[in-house]
Amino acid sequence: MLNLSKGENEIYARHFSLPGFTADKQLLLKQAKVLVIGAGGLGSPCMLYLAGAGVGKIGIVDGDQVSMSNLPRQVLYDFKSVGLDKSQQAKERISRLNPYIEIDVFNKFLSTENIEEIFSQYEIIVDCTDNFDAKYLIDETCEKMKKPLVYSSIFQFEGQVSVFHYSEDRENYIGYRDLFPEPPSKEFRESCNDAGVIGTLPGVLGTLQANEVIKMITGIGDVLSGKVLIFDALSCRSSLLKLKKRVQQRSTSHPQSDVIAVEITTEVSAADLNQWYTEGRNFVLLDVRESEEREIISLGGQHIPLPRLSASLHNLDRSLPLVVYCKSGIRSRRAVMFLLEEGFTNAVSLAGGVISISAADLSSLQGFNMSGMR
Repeated sequence: MLNLSKGENEIYARHFSLPGFTADKQLLLKQAKVLVIGAGGLGSPCMLYLAGAGVGKIGIVDGDQVSMSNLPRQVLYDFKSVGLDKSQQAKERISRLNPYIEIDVFNKFLSTENIEEIFSQYEIIVDCTDNFDAKYLIDETCEKMKKPLVYSSIFQFEGQVSVFHYSEDRENYIGYRDLFPEPPSKEFRESCNDAGVIGTLPGVLGTLQANEVIKMITGIGDVLSGKVLIFDALSCRSSLLKLKKRVQQRSTSHPQSDVIAVEITTEVSAADLNQWYTEGRNFVLLDVRESEEREIISLGGQHIPLPRLSASLHNLDRSLPLVVYCKSGIRSRRAVMFLLEEGFTNAVSLAGGVISISAADLSSLQGFNMSGMR
């Protein structure tokens, strides 16, 4: 029978002071097998707190090496780690934190060839990656293998965290594609290298990911399944949005086929918006960026930064179509999800944001705005 050693009881003493957190809960953590994908900004705090909590088996997947620019936010490493493999350095660091756990190292990047074999060894998957291709691959594999997925992403001063594929009812699984149905085209993808990120942000989000894992294993608390928590480091505000599963139906031409997603129009292109202006349609344009971004480039319209949207719904006209825009389309999509949840039936996001608009379309849209249209 699995028991806690004297040393483990001493390490986890503060857990046992918590209401309802018994030795049995700690044993559940000791028996758990968790895979962390990405040993960078998110993975560093996540793994530290999983190890500190006593998760018995932690797998680390990362094929990268430590660089100087990693150090401000990837707190597992120091100057002596530069140039060395992240996965191995991470193992050595968290082994020193907790010698009572098992750590597996996969010094490689995930691919369609190796992902299922790696995933089969673990019960919970934690996505700490920083690129869209990996996130869609991880999500699809978790759905296929029925593995719960703890997700996070960060961008500049903002981050989000959620739990996907966490339901006994497989038909009601919420997945990454329910948040972002399709990846942006490659020319509109911005990484932390290009856009920057404040060093403290992954510390907050990675710790929240570890917290979700601990709740799932021990059965305590309310897991972020079907919800996405958005955190703004500049305002220190957070918001919790509910996610809805995409509408699904069976193919009419192939009655025996698998369910397929039916796309709901929640986006418009710059060309569509130009056409709306040309046709004289009456609609509301809403900018959910921060004020300093609006000063650089603007399409006009109402201005309500995303963190303040929930408190400003009374300022929006529910009777008119609502076109929401931001820099790249990510925040506007979040805003649209929230607005739909709040009963705005005709809210859409400007696909790709202002950075995706051509110079000609931008000039045209700004010209329409200057002419006094909404």
